[in-house]
Amino acid sequence: MQIITEKQPIVADQAGVWEGEYVHLDADHNIIDRHASRLVCRLTDGPDGVAKLSQTNIYTWADGSQEIRYFDGTFEGDRVWIRNDLIDGFVGALNYDETNRTIMVGWTRTHEPDFRYYEMITVAEDGEAKNRTWHWYRKGRLFQRTVINENRISRDWQAYDDPSYYSYRPRAAL
Repeated sequence: MQIITEKQPIVADQAGVWEGEYVHLDADHNIIDRHASRLVCRLTDGPDGVAKLSQTNIYTWADGSQEIRYFDGTFEGDRVWIRNDLIDGFVGALNYDETNRTIMVGWTRTHEPDFRYYEMITVAEDGEAKNRTWHWYRKGRLFQRTVINENRISRDWQAYDDPSYYSYRPRAAL
């Protein structure tokens, strides 16, 4: 974690466990989905000297169904790069934000060349809360937004980690 801490301290400070709510809106601001979330964000320096970020998003709906999403990336240059079968993108501090509280995320879907996603994360000054907005584009047009409010429940992600969190598990019908 030391490599990312030195180069991108606001990104490194996201390590831990976060809980919140996702509200998905269509382009006309109508709610199309809403669910609770728990994120387990891990930052490590590998024995090869490569800094790594991995995150598991656990989504829970009111009916009790869950979905687990996992992704990981490596720190290269000035940001974390995430490249896998689903996405190709980056995570990095917005360097010209004088408050040093903003992180940008951007990616495309590997099998959908017309799809783009941008996220802005604004972290509270105490580092224990964050607000995120996602903007979803297809063929250059906004089709969805996501608004997320989260609070950190622990900096000790290892205490909350589970081997089942390292792979995708689609939402199961109850």
